[in-house]
Amino acid sequence: MSSDVVFQSVSVDSGVSVGTVSFPAGRVGASEWEMLADVAESQGDGAIYVTSLAQCQVRGGSYSHAEPCATVVATPGHFVALAREIAGAVRRELTVGLDAGGGAILRQSFDVGFLLVDASFHIHINGVSTGQSVAPDDVVEVVRGLADASELSELSVEAVSKLCTPVAPIALSAPKGNPAPIGWLEHDGVVSLGAGIPGGRVEARLARFIAVIEAETTITPWNSLIIHDLHEGVAEQVVKVLAPMGLVFDANSPLLESPAL
Repeated sequence: MSSDVVFQSVSVDSGVSVGTVSFPAGRVGASEWEMLADVAESQGDGAIYVTSLAQCQVRGGSYSHAEPCATVVATPGHFVALAREIAGAVRRELTVGLDAGGGAILRQSFDVGFLLVDASFHIHINGVSTGQSVAPDDVVEVVRGLADASELSELSVEAVSKLCTPVAPIALSAPKGNPAPIGWLEHDGVVSLGAGIPGGRVEARLARFIAVIEAETTITPWNSLIIHDLHEGVAEQVVKVLAPMGLVFDANSPLLESPAL
């Protein structure tokens, strides 16, 4: 199954090959966890590593093929369809942040960032507000237009000015603790589980157990994972099985203090 994994980039870190897979909005399905586990065991060091861009990496082995695309990071649980559309439209290495308004995503610096304010997105480039906004329906076109710049250092909102509206820049609020959703997250009669990933390392065996749940999951930029929309009884069993395997469901655990890769 390893041939089904498409690496966004292949690099070398301290003499070790690193294959990186990007999932729009961090959304990873059961079959993808299985494929990552296969590659980690057959070619890597037996583990999957999550990054501050909500990507997955496999280290060791040889990864010769890569298909560049935009890396799209989003507020967990938001903008999944939009993130997938952007990643499909931009076939080059470009980092894009989609923030639902809290600011936690855009506190990281992205090549292009979008902050939802009322009914439009304020545009940020390289971590700085441009003083321009765009309607949700035009976000993909704006990213595509910006991505046409020959160098990332040359990104300019002027290239897409016809789609933009001037706005007063909004300062991002100061961070308050770890933004990762950790623990029991109830909504609409179901439960999502937020789990910390100490050191950002997911053993292949753990990845297979996550796949067995057959639930949608979201990798966050903060060394954590959300397992979505479980019935309460299933959620209780998931915690009992996965906590001893290394996932952390306690927001106050000191194990969550290690920074993301």
